[in-house]
Amino acid sequence: MQAFSKEQLLALLGCARRTRTRDWLIILVAFWHGLRASEVIALTRDAVRDGHLTVQRLKGSQRTVQPLISHPEPLLNEKEALLEFAKNVPENQRLFPVTRRTFARIVQQHGQTAGIPRHLCHPHALKHTIAMQVIHSAGIEHTRQWLGHTNISSTGFYLKPSAEETARAIGVATGGVLRS
Repeated sequence: MQAFSKEQLLALLGCARRTRTRDWLIILVAFWHGLRASEVIALTRDAVRDGHLTVQRLKGSQRTVQPLISHPEPLLNEKEALLEFAKNVPENQRLFPVTRRTFARIVQQHGQTAGIPRHLCHPHALKHTIAMQVIHSAGIEHTRQWLGHTNISSTGFYLKPSAEETARAIGVATGGVLRS
């Protein structure tokens, strides 16, 4: 699994926002909070409270309560938009009443429009993107807690470089020419 570059993430979010607020928000929430597709589509209005998002993580991960993110880049500014969006959802109802498959199609559709390679256009790439950003800037323990992992080895998965990163590193190490 590869992560989106910052440019790719912004392009994906821009295409989604121009099409539909719901599409933009489901992608943005999944990214900021490192959610699996099943976790983001299970969120209810009640999960958004007092400027925080409460997530019951799956696969043995811990429940997390995280602040909604305010960001100077409008495409990354989740807080006000999600609070407003949630106001229009009845209590105990899902914020994003779509299936996992529909969520995957949303990511694929907007990714294709944004010119992102198809192999990257998968919902889990959003979780991978935030994990890679946090792990390199804030460390593995903060990443573990943000993602709700109970076991540090689950978080360690995000330390593995992608095939593209490995190829780039090998190219730099060999001066662009592999020697036998």
